[in-house]
Amino acid sequence: MEWYIPITILPGIGFLILSSSNFIISLNEEIKELELEKEKYRPIILKKLVQLSRLNYSLIAQYIASFFLVLGGIGSELFNNVSMVKYIVFSGILSLSFSIALMIIYSIQSLHIRQEHLKI
Repeated sequence: MEWYIPITILPGIGFLILSSSNFIISLNEEIKELELEKEKYRPIILKKLVQLSRLNYSLIAQYIASFFLVLGGIGSELFNNVSMVKYIVFSGILSLSFSIALMIIYSIQSLHIRQEHLKI
């Protein structure tokens, strides 16, 4: 495997990190606004806090994926152990897949929470 192949995925992961960070900032602001009327929106706030946690875990997984992919790229150039590099890159891809799965769950739940919020 060429050393630069795992690193070519990094711009895409950077975009996901930026997107996740923007979601986190937006969700924080929504929660802050809802806390002005805590009693009325308490169930919604609790669900949004779970969403915030899910987004943070997704962001952590994206950082881990970036780390493994960079490590795989550098390791590929420095060492001639192809199987080790494949495991490192595969770990990065698994972490990225986990992150994307969390983002999908976030998006689906976000739709349900928004619909519930608009009914109140």
